[in-house]
Amino acid sequence: METAIVITEGDRQTIRLPKAYHLSTPTVQIRRQGDAVVLEPLKPQTWPAGFFDEIHIADPTFERPDQGPFGSGIALSNSRFTARALY
Repeated sequence: METAIVITEGDRQTIRLPKAYHLSTPTVQIRRQGDAVVLEPLKPQTWPAGFFDEIHIADPTFERPDQGPFGSGIALSNSRFTARALY
């Protein structure tokens, strides 16, 4: 079992992790599980810059199918956020 050094500075503690346990993120989520303290990398809350610029679908099988004539199906009311059938 590997160990880590706990450094106390005032009311804060720093844990020096061995190289094999280094994290690839600047921020972690922390929680207690019994006597254990668990650190988990936070997942990004947004898409990486330029992510959607890199999506190019040239395959014709991804084309949007015909949606039918205007006014058929279900309409949504923008003012009340309610749905009603137009049949």
